Amino acid sequence: MVTVETPTGFEWNDLNRNWVKHYLMPKSALLTPLLDGEELDVDAMDEAQFIDFCHLLETSAEGRELRNKMFKAWRSKKSRDSDNGKKLYTFNMSVKAGDQLKKIAKKSPLNATLELLIFAESESHRSIQSLQQQVKQVQQENLQLKAQLNAASLQGSTEDDQVDIQTLLNTELQVTELAKLEKSKLIKQILLLKRQLEV
Repeated sequence: MVTVETPTGFEWNDLNRNWVKHYLMPKSALLTPLLDGEELDVDAMDEAQFIDFCHLLETSAEGRELRNKMFKAWRSKKSRDSDNGKKLYTFNMSVKAGDQLKKIAKKSPLNATLELLIFAESESHRSIQSLQQQVKQVQQENLQLKAQLNAASLQGSTEDDQVDIQTLLNTELQVTELAKLEKSKLIKQILLLKRQLEV
């Protein structure tokens, strides 16, 4: 196991070998003087050779800086990989908004509070859309009911018409929905028709 000042959990395996290779490829100009002009072949490197390479990096200030940056980048990658579907975001926020977020969060982490607010807003938006759809549907039913009531009142009040209108008026769900949407105007019309039928 690699022990030359590598981050905790760093092992020389295929995954990390590939990562080191891709990290070092753009830095070949820095490595050439350290390797006396030889080309670095990470693919052929085993753990002992990697340890030797790390020791080589320690021989100069540039090499130590490169090694430190490499393992810092590896720790960041490891942290991102273990975050399970999370991604680091950095953005500016007004001080006032930040203070308000802290008040809302209380003792909870700020990122968790932001997620809750975002998902709550999204759920609220879906609920509003669903309610708007229901309102449209009930408005359509109201129009049909009004048309039936108007047709019944124009035809006169035969016994069959009275039974049909009474059935419509007694539908509790429709009357409740009508009361919510059309309120006083439609209620008055229904009550007037009901009174006419009772006479």
